[in-house]
Amino acid sequence: MLAIPRVVVGTARLGSVLPAPFPTKSSRDATFRLLDALVEAGCTAFDLAASYQLGGTERLIGDWMATGGHRARLFLISKGAHPYPVVRPNRLQSSAIAADLEATLRRLRTDRVDLYLLHRDFPGAPLEPMVLTLRDAHRAGRILAWGVSNWTHTRIQAIDQLAQQEGLPPMAASSPHDSVFDWIRTPWPGSVSIAGAANRAARAFYERTQLHVLAWGPLGSGFLLSDRRGSRYYRSAANLARKQRLQELASQHDATPAQIALAFLFHQPFPVSAVVAASTVEKMRSNLAASAIRLSRAELDSLEGAG
Repeated sequence: MLAIPRVVVGTARLGSVLPAPFPTKSSRDATFRLLDALVEAGCTAFDLAASYQLGGTERLIGDWMATGGHRARLFLISKGAHPYPVVRPNRLQSSAIAADLEATLRRLRTDRVDLYLLHRDFPGAPLEPMVLTLRDAHRAGRILAWGVSNWTHTRIQAIDQLAQQEGLPPMAASSPHDSVFDWIRTPWPGSVSIAGAANRAARAFYERTQLHVLAWGPLGSGFLLSDRRGSRYYRSAANLARKQRLQELASQHDATPAQIALAFLFHQPFPVSAVVAASTVEKMRSNLAASAIRLSRAELDSLEGAG
């Protein structure tokens, strides 16, 4: 079974859409120092995507690995076949998947990624071309495991069944939104969440299958810190009550509210890794420590039912 670290570094804001030598060398060096420090602190898993900064995030990580020699210590997750809004809403064809993977490996300067995800589903897109393309990449050693991001559990069941028929190993992970906070509106078209009462069936699927979840948005995209953007998607009476309960539990456990929010996910009845943005080393050390926090069933219920 694939061993995915509990805390995964989110990288969507790293890098630049501009090619080298932009951004400035000083800002680039500062980012490299941050990445070095994250690895030394124990953060070895990184969540990437071909679409992040239009490839700039992968270029930056590739340059960093080339200068620091970290590749052997890292668990690299990347994603491809993200739609081009309006212009090409479905990029789940074999040619697009293969081209995105090739470009990812080139930018990262590596011969493989540890986990490769199809970034966004297009309901109704034929599954067989996806499976055969991923199978060929897996057999060639270019991806060590595969999964999906923002797919419903019904589509996951369908592609995983076909994968096994075609000789591709079972899906290793799925990356939906998951959090103690249930969004009130979708941040991006095509996003899929398993949080909240409306998604009990999805969580039951993950519990039954024990498919590993890479939870994005685990802290409510800044809602926990009263960020304006996070409030746009999460501000509701129930979520405000959960936020208050997080603060109370944090005080009781000598922890931070963010640690309690992560601990909530780590107590789910299926394996969960949390994708958390890399802002400072201190915050990431705090995130790593959340895995040691133990919450009672009553505390978990109080968070789920706050409101």
